[in-house]
Amino acid sequence: MVRSARQKLFDTISVNGLLVMVCVVSLFPVAYALTTSFKPQFEVLTRPPMFFPQQWTVEGYEEVIFNTDLIRYHLVNTFVNAFGGSVLTVAIAVLASYAFSRYRFRGSKVLQLLILGLIMIPSLTNLVPLYRMASELGLLNTNVWMISVYIAGGLPWSIWVLKAFFDSIPAELEEAAQIDGCSVLMSLWYVVVPLSAPGMVTAFLMEFVFNWNEFLVAVTMLTKNTAKTATVGLWSFQASFETAFHVWMAACILIMLPVIVAFLIVRRSFFQAILQGALKG
Repeated sequence: MVRSARQKLFDTISVNGLLVMVCVVSLFPVAYALTTSFKPQFEVLTRPPMFFPQQWTVEGYEEVIFNTDLIRYHLVNTFVNAFGGSVLTVAIAVLASYAFSRYRFRGSKVLQLLILGLIMIPSLTNLVPLYRMASELGLLNTNVWMISVYIAGGLPWSIWVLKAFFDSIPAELEEAAQIDGCSVLMSLWYVVVPLSAPGMVTAFLMEFVFNWNEFLVAVTMLTKNTAKTATVGLWSFQASFETAFHVWMAACILIMLPVIVAFLIVRRSFFQAILQGALKG
């Protein structure tokens, strides 16, 4: 049935209007936190509340940067844990997912289902065993243990994501490379990895964001101030800045900035991977 110009106009307006509403609802808390971070303390709790500050100030950022350990310790620890955990997760997932995609062996399907089942286990159930293991090994308050936990938690999801990309790459390309003298690992590195780069970037970005914002494991394993991550440090602000919401908002913006920068850097590959996934589906 041919739609009239009026129906097409109505569909366009309604779809775009819905998208605008979703964007406004999603971005308003972030925008309000940003403007609040530039307010002096006496303007934060005014009634009625004001979106834009009457007197712009950076005292909230000065308090966070110079009088807290957020920049000196917490953000550094967060970056080390999130980046290290994400890179190693993707590296290990590439090998595992390639093996599942290219080789058929007894128990392969069962093992894949077991890996998928690990995603369904709530992280809360693992806290006590993880804490006991870290305590026995002397790894509490260390980046090594946090990276290990992030790798273990991120591998199941990353393996399934990358396997879908490897399945879409024709095996004939690797066979041609091996005829030219490449080994299996060389064909993986020079043929498969470049073609699946968007999927690897997507897996890395999703793991990085999750690890960056992770709180439950970090607050349990990290008790020393010099070992805390940004989310745990922000939670600790309740004792020092109980009503200084402009300081809280400044800290939130500083914690959020690295993730936004990382997304802007890899956004093209991320959207390319999303589009490829939609086309494959």
